[in-house]
Amino acid sequence: MFNENNLIWMDLEMTGLEPQINRILEMAAVITDPQLNVIAEGPVVAIHQDAAILSGMDSWNTATHTRSGLVNRCLESKVTEDEAAQIFIDFFS
Repeated sequence: MFNENNLIWMDLEMTGLEPQINRILEMAAVITDPQLNVIAEGPVVAIHQDAAILSGMDSWNTATHTRSGLVNRCLESKVTEDEAAQIFIDFFS
């Protein structure tokens, strides 16, 4: 099913656009072949972030992620950033 020509597409929802200071809220992945046919859809994982981290988001991110329900999913999630990384390593293996 997997081969070296497949493409891995990662989608990250974050608290902002600066990866050095902002945090990941949610991760998802899709694997396609070179013609963009979906081979596999990975998990969608909301990552726990404390309210203090979430309150530091700018107004656009706060409104968007609140409206979508992502803020609540992050507050309720028990998955850490390291655990989420391992989930995706396992999926890609």
